[in-house]
Amino acid sequence: MFGFFSGKKDNFIGVDFGTSSIKIIELTLKNGKPYLENYGSFDLAGITESINGSNEPILHSYEDRMRAALKNLIGKMKMKGNIAFAAIPGFNGLVVLIEFPAMKEEEIEKAVEFEAHKYIPASIDEISLSWEIVKKNKGDIDKKSENDGGNIEVLLVAAPKREVSRYGNFFVDSGLTMEAIELETFSIARALIGNRPGNFIIVDIGSRSTNLILVENGSIVVNRSITAGGEDITKSIAESLNISKQRAESFKQENKDFINNKESAITIPILELINGEVKRMLNVYNEKNKDKGVESIILSGGTSAMFGLDKYFSENLKVKIEKGDPWKNLEYDKKLETSVRKMGASFSVAIGLAMRGFEESN
Repeated sequence: MFGFFSGKKDNFIGVDFGTSSIKIIELTLKNGKPYLENYGSFDLAGITESINGSNEPILHSYEDRMRAALKNLIGKMKMKGNIAFAAIPGFNGLVVLIEFPAMKEEEIEKAVEFEAHKYIPASIDEISLSWEIVKKNKGDIDKKSENDGGNIEVLLVAAPKREVSRYGNFFVDSGLTMEAIELETFSIARALIGNRPGNFIIVDIGSRSTNLILVENGSIVVNRSITAGGEDITKSIAESLNISKQRAESFKQENKDFINNKESAITIPILELINGEVKRMLNVYNEKNKDKGVESIILSGGTSAMFGLDKYFSENLKVKIEKGDPWKNLEYDKKLETSVRKMGASFSVAIGLAMRGFEESN
């Protein structure tokens, strides 16, 4: 999506430009499996930098923090490769499943562009469009017709060209070549689910936004974005306890279940909002797929590590809850085990991006 790649390679880099940090993963193919060659992160608040587990203080002005942070991080990591993939936040793009009458593949592009006008409040000339035929006719939430006979379903993906260009400019003078850019929605699903059969909802809680991703047998069929995330949870904790945001952020990382504690003075409205949206998605999907509904909810993002969050969703949604593990399909030096477990699902986007390279080189 939004890029081209050719040639067989065995080293790929994923760069996740998050709203609060930049994360980089470098994967190499060893014995036929992706191997963790390198990783690093940069806190965009200018507080700390982490290179393969070490921390050093570093500061940058707001104006140059993205490009300077990327260049600095790359210099410290001393990566072996230079082929990189990047992602645009889900709230900057559109993912929608559209149903068309059966037609020749060469006719689909015009049909998609025509239909896109209904969903995109901008000129098509200002939008990067990508689409693919989804080879199934049942079970999605956003169907536009009840007639399945002889119809095809097309997944439309769109993002503003200015955003694609802006993220591409972050790589100027970085030493990396950006081969392609995609919505982070696809990176997350690739890292956490891949080709795993079944139906799942990924709840990816970032610092400022939350993605709800419905994946059906390896294909994304619905993506919704909520403009609230971990920072809102931190704010709620700070206001409930009358403490600073810094103390509240530390409080989030403690092994104390204040989310499900009935006697706790902490109220977190954002969790109720996320829970309500997921419940609606579950109910609509399961009603249309009574033979095989959603199997489990997969938690992702840095906030997913909060103690008690899995219990909260399990009790409210009455469905199996999994903590996303983007590292499970990677080989890595076992001395990094503690660091990998600590990072958890926070590197899902970067890992999914690097894994895209292996998909396209096969």
